Amino acid sequence: MLLGAANLADGQTPIEIPQREVAAHRISHVHWIRAPGGLFEGLQLHIEVDENGAVTSVKVIDGRGEFREAAVALAKTWRYRPFVRHGWTVPATLSERISVFPPERPVTGNVPFPSVRDWDSLKITLQRTTCYGNCPAYEVQIDGNGDVVFDGKRRRNISREALQALLEVFRKANYFSLDREYRILATDLPTYIVSVSIDGQSMSVEDYGGLQVGMPTSVRDVEDAIDETAGTRDWLKHHR
Repeated sequence: MLLGAANLADGQTPIEIPQREVAAHRISHVHWIRAPGGLFEGLQLHIEVDENGAVTSVKVIDGRGEFREAAVALAKTWRYRPFVRHGWTVPATLSERISVFPPERPVTGNVPFPSVRDWDSLKITLQRTTCYGNCPAYEVQIDGNGDVVFDGKRRRNISREALQALLEVFRKANYFSLDREYRILATDLPTYIVSVSIDGQSMSVEDYGGLQVGMPTSVRDVEDAIDETAGTRDWLKHHR
């Protein structure tokens, strides 16, 4: 364990963390709440975390009053990878923003997610495009043999167990019953496209600001699960 934990008892002043570093340390993925009429609403938060990355304090700096209680409750569940300075884990202070989106649109279809009969037929693809800003653009593919290819260059292999766990995230999302696209009228956002093919059955879902038009959170769960399973975080450190 790093030595910084001992400093907290000595009353160490929390270190202010720049936004880019905050994003790289997030473990929690959900940074929004849902409410009728919610769209482009946002609450600015001041957060303190301990040397283990657990949230110890949340204050709303800016945002509508009726959403404040829910925003604070959500932020208190967040975790971060510990912040390190000079080889020590340190308590930190940082800024975050919570959006308020409309309620989820119901999934009206009822297409069962297929069981895999021929693992050679399985192919999963996640594509993330650029945006007006700093959005990593890449494509990652995973096949039924566990072979992972990142941007056609970097490769690794994952276990069958990891692949089955990923498919379970698709299944929980009722993926083949989703809409094929969830788009908001905007021009500066990244596009996320997930495609899955199993035994000749295929489905692709496009997410362009989808949460802002009621896209089910489970779609983002699938996108994030692909990244986690493929280990794209490691490659993005060196990605240009």
